[in-house]
Amino acid sequence: MEKTYTTIYEKLLEMQRRVDKVVRDGKNTSDKYDFASDENVLDTFRPLMDELGLLLIPSVTGAQLHEGTTRSGTVRYLTEMVVTMRWHDVESGEELTVPWYAQGVDLAGEKGVGKALTYAEKYFLLKFFHVATKKDDPDADKRTGSGEKPQRGTQAGKEAQLYQRRALSQMLSELYAGDEAKIRTGLIAITKSDKHGFAGVDSVDKLSPAALPVTYAKVKKTYEDRMGHAFELKEDSADGNG
Repeated sequence: MEKTYTTIYEKLLEMQRRVDKVVRDGKNTSDKYDFASDENVLDTFRPLMDELGLLLIPSVTGAQLHEGTTRSGTVRYLTEMVVTMRWHDVESGEELTVPWYAQGVDLAGEKGVGKALTYAEKYFLLKFFHVATKKDDPDADKRTGSGEKPQRGTQAGKEAQLYQRRALSQMLSELYAGDEAKIRTGLIAITKSDKHGFAGVDSVDKLSPAALPVTYAKVKKTYEDRMGHAFELKEDSADGNG
């Protein structure tokens, strides 16, 4: 007898039970490691979604483009997106909405949106269903423009982290009018977790790479709500505050 599922959660749990890993079919030639490509991730989950009657509907609720430069002086674009990932059960009409955040780093300017959306979908599926990912996927990205060497995904990641730390320092400084005591107190309040017994951190430099994007997204939303305008990083913004 074919198994029936009464709720969207039962269907999602069934998907999680069936996928315990995704084959790493891609190879990063610069950093010499294998990764699961976006295509392979979708090939793994799409048949299960079809079978269980589930649709994953993404919608962009916010986006920003930031222009900067790499250490070599090459122009670099960082596309940020706030995305809503909505699971829809076509049989019952039941839905589950999950907010998500994504970035896309590009050196040409026209691929940032595609990269951010691709990363959003790929990592949402992997993280939502708790599929282990040994290495982050730089998608074997290439630098654009003559004479450029292949872009190292790890360098792009470091640049994104550097941007977020600088942006956090500037936003906190503006939110608390440069008052260092208030900046430390505010950051602790944002990063602490009573549920997990984490006391929080009082400095941007103490944020782990995993906590950095989450904290950045929270502070950015607070900043724009209070200030009433989109955040823009000042070119001369220092790494220091917080």
